[in-house]
Order: sequence, then structure tokens, then C-alpha cells
Amino acid sequence: MLPLAPKLGVRLNAVSYNIILKGACLRDGFMGARAMLDEMLGRGVRPTVVTFNTLVGSACREGELGAAERLVDEMVRRGVTPNAATYALLMRGLCDSDRYDDAKKLMFDMEYRGCQAEVVNYGVLMASCARRGDADGVRELLSAMRKRKLKPDDASYNVLIKCLCDAGRVGEAHRALLEMQLKGTVPGAATYRVLVDGCCRARDFELGLRVLNAMLASGHCPQARTFRHLARGLGEDGKAEEACFVLEQMARREMCLDADGWQAVVTCVCSSCSTKASEIKLAGELALSH
Repeated sequence: MLPLAPKLGVRLNAVSYNIILKGACLRDGFMGARAMLDEMLGRGVRPTVVTFNTLVGSACREGELGAAERLVDEMVRRGVTPNAATYALLMRGLCDSDRYDDAKKLMFDMEYRGCQAEVVNYGVLMASCARRGDADGVRELLSAMRKRKLKPDDASYNVLIKCLCDAGRVGEAHRALLEMQLKGTVPGAATYRVLVDGCCRARDFELGLRVLNAMLASGHCPQARTFRHLARGLGEDGKAEEACFVLEQMARREMCLDADGWQAVVTCVCSSCSTKASEIKLAGELALSH
């Protein structure tokens, strides 16, 4: 379609080429897409920051960090100002090459190049810390963001909460959830799901139930497998009333418990000393599940 455009009286602009450029990156890789940039320039179409960011991202994914850095220099020569996303792409490429310190230095060098660091730049460093299991490093970056008057978003806290959960530090993860709420960041469904799943893996089903209640109150809902893990765990821990509450919530959402879960809950209810109400409720849940 590209050669037909002039014949049809259609003047291609940077947006048109950016679409083609993105496809070229996927199909032909960085070098093939770079040829498309040369064609743009040959046709007198001025590339935008989106054009260069597409190429920088492609180069970084292929490990061509030198080419990515030269592209940033070329941007400046052509009068296109790199933005926070440009540097975030470079930083991600450095982190992927195990050059975390260089990525961190680049974030601070951005300011000398006339570009203020944004949440996305801190997010790249946080993700790198989390991959290495460095929860304290993630926490320090969150603190640094606030000192720079940047408000961490829910994705930033999600990185910290998941990192803590992966390390089995679910109590700290729960405190991080409370902290984000106190500082005015609203948790999303992903935040609650990560924490409930983490509690289940750590077998802290009591805390998991507390987080579940907060999650349901906020209008979010765990996945069926999380419900099943929580119900089974509460049953194995001898918490019959709590397990039946989870079953009730599952029934409302037309979710079914698996065989292992039913065995744990039934055994718990039958061995409890005060389960008249629990047995009645469980019978109701069994009826609903069938």
C-alpha cells in the first residue's frame, strides 16, 4: 500500500510510518526497521519521538545497546527530544544485560540531558531489583520517588508486594498494602490477588482471609484457584467457620471447590466441637455445588 499512497493523493505522515515501523520491528528485527527510518527521511517525513522509541526498544530487545545509544544521539541531532520512555527503554536494556548500576546512573544522568525521571524509570529499576529478590532495594526506590515528589502508582507497589510475597514475607507485604492506601494509592485487583496468593503459598491463611475480605469490599475478586487454595488451607488449619465463609463466596460466584478442598473442609467441620451452624452451612454449600 505504501507506493500507492502518492498516486491516490494520500500524503503519508509520521503516524503512517510509525505503524509500518512497528510491524517491521516484529517481522524483520531492528536492522530491517532501521531501513524503514531511512526511507522516511528520504521521503521528507520527519520522525517523531515515537518513531525513535520504537527503534530504541527493538534494538534493546535484541541486545544492541550500542545501536540504541547511537539512536538517542541521532534523535538529538535531528531535533527530537528524548523523553522518559526513551530512557526507560535504554534502562531496561541495561538491566536485561545485568548492568543495573549503569541503568541507575543513566536515570540520574537524564536530568543533565534535560529530561526529568518519571514513575516509568523507577519502575524499570524496581522490576530489576525484584527479579534479583532485592525487596529492600525496591523499598528504597519507592522512598526515593517520594522524595522527588513522584507519587508511586499501584504498579510500583505491586512490584514490592510481589517481591516480598515471593520471599515469604507476607506480613511485610500486607504492611506495604496498608502503606499504599495511607499514602493515597488505591490498590487494584492485581495488588490484592498477588497478596492473597502470597499468603496462601506461605500458608498464612488467616491473613489471606483478611486480605480477601478487604478485596471483596473493594469490589474485586480472586481467581477460582485462589479461592480453592484458601478454603482448603483454612479447612486444614481447623478453621471451619472461615472455610465455610469462603465456600459461600465461591457459591455466589458459581465457583466449585475441588475434591481435596472438600475433603479438608468436611474433615474440619466434622471434627469441630461447635459446628452446628457450620454443618448446616456446609450442607447448603454442598447442595449449591451440585
